[in-house]
Amino acid sequence: MKFWFCLVGILSWSTAFATTFKEIKPAKDLAAASEEMVFLLVDKSKLKADLLTWPENEQVSEHLLSFRIAIGKEEGDKQKAGDNRTPEGIYFAKQILRHGLPAKYGPFAIPIDFPNPLDRFLGKTGYGIWLHGVEQDTRIDAAKITEGCVAFYNADIEALTQWLQPQQSVIVIARDAKEVNRPQDISQVRKLTLGWIDAWAKRDLDRYISFYTDDFKHLNKSLKSFQAYKRRVFSSYKEMTVKMSQMRVFTHDRYAVVIMNQDFNGDNRYKTFGRKLLYWQRSDAGEWKLFHEDFNDQPIRLQSLSREKLAHIIKMSPSTKLLQEGRSESRL
Repeated sequence: MKFWFCLVGILSWSTAFATTFKEIKPAKDLAAASEEMVFLLVDKSKLKADLLTWPENEQVSEHLLSFRIAIGKEEGDKQKAGDNRTPEGIYFAKQILRHGLPAKYGPFAIPIDFPNPLDRFLGKTGYGIWLHGVEQDTRIDAAKITEGCVAFYNADIEALTQWLQPQQSVIVIARDAKEVNRPQDISQVRKLTLGWIDAWAKRDLDRYISFYTDDFKHLNKSLKSFQAYKRRVFSSYKEMTVKMSQMRVFTHDRYAVVIMNQDFNGDNRYKTFGRKLLYWQRSDAGEWKLFHEDFNDQPIRLQSLSREKLAHIIKMSPSTKLLQEGRSESRL
């Protein structure tokens, strides 16, 4: 049974935007055209989703747009198929569906990768979690109407298809947005990631392995087997360089995901360049350990930004009027 994770959107430039970041620059400060990573932050408690930039220095993140959302019928984090709950975690857009959708899902849908590696590790089940539109925009007012999806006004989900890139864009879903991307968590995970990179580049095997959870799996093999494999790899090169760039850190209440471009060169005979993902899990004692990693040959692609594009979306969005009622100014 599919439960469609429906994001119902609202666009806003409110000065009352709440955040845990030290500084949020207004959208009016955007250059006429620039490039940056953007992500969608879904706050279930406020029935709102915010589109934000996420530069390497996340403390100068910019709030671009806001969307009102509808979510699952039942409270809480998704645990199993059919429980009608919206999952909470850090996800990636998988693709954009534009044709042949049942009418009740509107004109567009963006599936996300639930269950992700941590969800599977925790035994969570389910599939078909989407951001999508609705048959009639009036459904959004009901707020908790889906089987686990997040639903948008149709004009808003269409706008999101211009921002969320398949296999690239991040969607963070939280019970409360204050619980994610906290500066202290980001700082800790970034420091650990830099240490992990340094240990790899220096071929310091014991220190490198110390960053992983005891139950880490590599190609379904144990941490001990992974260590033996890395020992063989490290010793096979006379010269080895590991460089990372465009690092971004996203944190949740119990885990974090680091995204970066990896440039590896071993003796000029084995080279890779692409996107590296590190999944860090936080223990009950507050210690962060690596429990999953992934690499593909598609590097990070930044998103083109422009005030004109944002202004057009705000003008056309049915959410704009709702969010600006009672507000004295726009941030555009």
